Amino acid sequence: MIKLLRIFFGLILLVLSASVFWTSFSFPQAVSAGKRIPGPGFFPILLSVFLFPGGVYQIIAGLKTPWSEGGKIVWNRGTANVPVLLVLLLAYVPLMEKLGYTLATFLFGMLLMLRLKVPFFKALLVAVSTTLFIVLVFGRVFHIQLPRGIIGFPL
Repeated sequence: MIKLLRIFFGLILLVLSASVFWTSFSFPQAVSAGKRIPGPGFFPILLSVFLFPGGVYQIIAGLKTPWSEGGKIVWNRGTANVPVLLVLLLAYVPLMEKLGYTLATFLFGMLLMLRLKVPFFKALLVAVSTTLFIVLVFGRVFHIQLPRGIIGFPL
């Protein structure tokens, strides 16, 4: 079972890496003073470059894992976090377009931390501060246009 999970996870990473890489090329180019500079596609492309070797590693590790290793997977709150995280990630992208980057990122962070049993006010503080930091750095400093959504955020 562990063998198949590692291979399956590696395949998911490869597909995710390829789809992020491909989609990033549809982002607008950034030009400053007549020169091309890293734009909104830079970070997703960088992320996909790191995800790809991780996927290959997981597939190779899965192929090397003996069938007898690991036995059954015990279903508990910890193992249930994996599908919950996948659902949150899959919902994050369409919500980002609808609600805007700021609100979707805040909700994603808040829900994820609450799922991981972070106390409410600590989760709130971290979600707000992380979201504001990202919006200020990428939106204000690097002038990357983040999805505004129905509310009109980011700041």
